[in-house]
This record gives sequence, structure tokens and C-alpha cells, in this order.
Amino acid sequence: MSARLFAPLILSTFALGCAPVSLEDQIASDLELANGGLDTTDEAPDFGDPATFTAAALEPARGTTDPMDGAAEVAALRADRAATHLRVAIVWGQLPPDRASTTAHDWSGRLAISRGALVVRRLIGFEGATDRLLPRSAPDAIAFASQTQPFADGLVLEVLTDATDLSAVTLTYTSQDGATTAAVPLAALLTGPQTRDVGADGNRITATALRADDPCDRGFVRGRWQALRPGLGRFLGVATDADGAPIGRMRGIWGERADGGQAFFGKYIDGDGRFRGLMVGRYADGAFQGRWLIGTGDHGLIHGMYRDGAGAAIGGAFVGRWAETSCAAELPQP
Repeated sequence: MSARLFAPLILSTFALGCAPVSLEDQIASDLELANGGLDTTDEAPDFGDPATFTAAALEPARGTTDPMDGAAEVAALRADRAATHLRVAIVWGQLPPDRASTTAHDWSGRLAISRGALVVRRLIGFEGATDRLLPRSAPDAIAFASQTQPFADGLVLEVLTDATDLSAVTLTYTSQDGATTAAVPLAALLTGPQTRDVGADGNRITATALRADDPCDRGFVRGRWQALRPGLGRFLGVATDADGAPIGRMRGIWGERADGGQAFFGKYIDGDGRFRGLMVGRYADGAFQGRWLIGTGDHGLIHGMYRDGAGAAIGGAFVGRWAETSCAAELPQP
């Protein structure tokens, strides 16, 4: 993808005797091109623009060892061929982040499944000074301490249940003081990302899920979704595997085209800059869905939710999931 999409200044073309082209006008022009003008060539790591990814302040993720990984209940569910085996990415905080915020939100509390087991695979954010997992005593609940200001913390979980009706199994967050509760059925998580507002200052808790028992490539995406002007902007973020381990970078553009359609176009590369795919689709009312394309054509699907973020700094937020076509039956078609 051309670095011009993330240039912070107006692009000067005075040498050619033309008026300068703004970043917004360049994006509007690129939106009218096939695949947003993107190609399938390899790139430099971080698209040759690490400063922009640094400025976006994407929450880091790191692996962790959960003592419940070896619990007898967990082993029994993994061995049960009829059990449902999911990966769930859940984040909480200001989405999009308000960088002027001066008040921290205390999310300390617990996550619990009504029937089954939870194993922590990865921590998102979780700064050492304020955030930590608390000692676990049972596989169906995770207690933690977490404060956010203005960004987000989160977890990537292995979720197992032997229930046959996933609409009857809930994943529930309860704050330490019991004042805030947010519950979502596993069946709803499989239809797409779910979010609950907490308070009136932009804090919310968001979760999305993937089935984990299919032998194919799949994982999660998260990042910044920035509005440069009404109906037009750019995005950038990180792609992870199903356990939340970062495996690449993505960035692109979104906006309303001349025909009135709302489209997004993005490019996905691995950590070394090798081309992994184009993400092409549509967005509306806080949700996006599209196709994952490689050089030979359609390879899979991508689906998620976004919140606009305006201003000069990279803002906004998006969370979603991606999967190869062979295991993307629950992802909506674009």
C-alpha cells in the first residue's frame, strides 16, 4: 500500500504545477479504484512506517501460563469430541480511546462461564503497575485487577463447554463491587462481535469468538479506525492467530464512494512484510464485513465492529475476526 495513505502532511505537487493533494482527497480518489488501488506485492515490515504504528498506541499482547491449562476438568472437555471448543477475544476500556481522558476506570472483577471452562491464552494491555490475573481456584472463573485510561486491556481465552445449546451458556463479566454486569450467550458471540457500554464516558466491553476445532487459518484483528472527515478515513492494526499471538500488520482506507456505497480496502502483511492478503468489503452502522483475497482469488472472510475516531492522531477502534473459507461458515458474507 502506498505510504501516502498515512502521510501526516499535505502531499505537495507544486513541482508539477498542480494544486496540493490532501490525504483525504487522495483516499477519496483511491476508493474509486479496484481494490482501493492496492497490490499484492511484499512490503517493508510495518509498511516501512513504524512511527505511525507507534503513534497508534496499539495495545501490546503477550502470552501467559494459566494453571488451569492442566486441570482435570479442562482435559476432560478437550477430550470430549462432542464438546464445543472456542477462542474468545475480549477487550475493555475506552473504545475508541479518548487521549485527553484524566480519569481511570477500574475494571477489576471476574469473568465466568455458566457451564464449562476458561483458559487464559494471552493478555492484551495489562500494564504491570495496575493490572494482573489473580490466583485461580476453579476453571469456570477468572478474577483480575485492571485499570484503563484511556486505552484498553483484555484477554484471549480458550473456552470449552459440553452444553449442546450454546444459547444457554453465558460468558459474564462482573465488576468487583457487583455494580456492573455484562453477560452474553456463546451463540451470540459466534454470530459476531458483541459490545456493552459501561458508564457514559466511552468505556465498553467487547468480545468476539471463533470456533477452534477446525484445521484452518483463522484469528482476530484489532486496531484503530480513524475518521479524517465525515464518511472517510483510514485504519491500521494487528492481525493475530486464534490464540491472540501477533502474526502481521494491516492498514487501509474506508469511505463513501461516488455511487453511495460504503467500502473499505486493506492490505495484510506478516511480520517480515510478506503479502498475506487484501481485505475488501463494506461497512455500516458500526459493523464491517468483507473478503480476504490472495493472488489466486477469494481465500476467506473478515468480520467485525468499529467505532469512529476523529482528529489528527490515529484514533477510533475496531475488533474483528478472520478465517479461511473452509471454517468461515459463521462469518457473514459481504
